[in-house]
Amino acid sequence: MGAIAQVKLSTLTTGVGVTSDAAVSVNKTFDPQGFVLPGVARWVDRSGGIAIGYPTVTLSNRLPTKTSRLNKVVVKLVIPTLEVTAPSTATGIQPQPTKAYDHTVVMEFILPERGTEAERIALMNQARSLLMGTINASDGTPSDATGSPVVDAVRYLDSPY
Repeated sequence: MGAIAQVKLSTLTTGVGVTSDAAVSVNKTFDPQGFVLPGVARWVDRSGGIAIGYPTVTLSNRLPTKTSRLNKVVVKLVIPTLEVTAPSTATGIQPQPTKAYDHTVVMEFILPERGTEAERIALMNQARSLLMGTINASDGTPSDATGSPVVDAVRYLDSPY
């Protein structure tokens, strides 16, 4: 997939690795915005209608150099939350939207130049497993719990120990 394609994500998944449930679908579409910096592609979900509140995905890939024989792939998802405002009681005018805060995830893959595609796929699959509560068999039947502390740490702010 090139940097010009849409990125489609879902907020409807529940931590299941594979599902046959038709209700789980894409509900967020990020359209390409181009390169915000050389080598950094950006996609934006404009469905909210307020530019300051657009969720964004950025992706960069730093190739090996003479001093570092590592590829570095960085993907970042930012989901902003806007302040809740009400029209002024004096004028009745709705104030301009402002951002309250961002929820952000940054994934950084450090990939040795000598690594194989199979090793990179294994790394990605295990990284996915860190975000899932259950891994399902190909027939959709739950087969195992991952035991990952990441889900509870993010969801409930639980300590990993």
